[in-house]
Amino acid sequence: MKIREAGIDYIDKTLGRLYNGLSMLMVSDSFSMNDADRLAALFALNFLEKGGAVISVHTNLPFNIIQKQVEKNYSHGKNEVFQKAVTEGRFHFLSLVSSENRINTSYNVLKSVREIANDPNRIVYEINDVKNRIRQDFPDTLILVTYTNISSSIIDFDSRTVLKMIRRLVLDAKREGYIFLGTANRDVHESTVTNTLNHIVDYAMNFSLETIYDQKHTYVYVSKTPLLKEAHKILNQRVAYHFSSDNFITLFPLYPSFDELKESMSFNEWGQISVLGWNHIITPIQTLTIFLDSVEKLFGHEKNQEILFDLGRKVGVGAARLVESGLQISDEKLFLEVLKYNTAAGWGRLLSTEGSIDGGKLKIAGISTVALSYGRSDHPVCTFIAGGLAGILKVATKKDWSARETKCIAMGNELCEFELELK
Repeated sequence: MKIREAGIDYIDKTLGRLYNGLSMLMVSDSFSMNDADRLAALFALNFLEKGGAVISVHTNLPFNIIQKQVEKNYSHGKNEVFQKAVTEGRFHFLSLVSSENRINTSYNVLKSVREIANDPNRIVYEINDVKNRIRQDFPDTLILVTYTNISSSIIDFDSRTVLKMIRRLVLDAKREGYIFLGTANRDVHESTVTNTLNHIVDYAMNFSLETIYDQKHTYVYVSKTPLLKEAHKILNQRVAYHFSSDNFITLFPLYPSFDELKESMSFNEWGQISVLGWNHIITPIQTLTIFLDSVEKLFGHEKNQEILFDLGRKVGVGAARLVESGLQISDEKLFLEVLKYNTAAGWGRLLSTEGSIDGGKLKIAGISTVALSYGRSDHPVCTFIAGGLAGILKVATKKDWSARETKCIAMGNELCEFELELK
């Protein structure tokens, strides 16, 4: 069996492909530790979905908590994948407990769930035992071993002992052809331990926290990759990120766009705020949502959709011409810069795009401030934004586009999604 993709775009692009014997590490600080663990779990779920087997090692974490985390953080489809793998015996859970905390009776009737003594030699023995059982039941199945929070083991034992154990697991992976993935918290031990872990593995990601404009922002970067030719483009390039139930989405940097917007902003004695040479009004988002709700009550849903789309299209044209004249750019670059401008102006966040302007079709997913503030709705509420996207593309391509919102946060979807097509 071959599994070549993680199913997580950022990892697939910065790693290249999965291969037998690969070792991976996700390092975080205390603030972003849950994010590293969540991404590792998503990696494991995708691995199970592709038919692989997973051995998951945790410290003092009952299996029922893992089940609840899967139900809470991931979609119904991913939860079904997990339950199926547990039932079939392709998922094995090893809970590390100290001798004084160990209970005599099993807390789960599943043979694939067991408590083991928190001892490095015992851990390696149990992992090898489970690998042998999996190979007997599923001879051609690729195995992933995940070790959640290696740092916890370092607290229980000395760092030298744990590093020796991890190195052994990594070497076993290379020799036997399975994949190893660990997570670690750099805040709980000296930097030399983290550096050694990075040195041992083939691929390493780092999560961290930065405070900008008094706001806390998490980001991720790759500190080691097998992609030698691309390494200089990838290493230590920080990007923001967002979790959906089944995906990990990296975001384009906002801070340069926000700085450019601030630099172009001025305030005069007439009480006017100018941005990129055009006057702006700063108003709470509730003003817009009240307006949108009032227009729909006055004209009805269908007519309201026509009015808002047309208004949004005109506003989109105006925003595109504003950025076009201020930054002296055009075409696809103009489209992306206008989206950055709108993000910096508080309209929401672009998360992903599919298709191309040249191909005449685009699918855009993001977070809409309008939808977040609107409240619950039985229909999409970002028609104004859909019109805006069509207007921006009209200026960027000099051609007319159709646009419609197919998913909306106000309807309970995780993201707002828009489909745009050249007329």
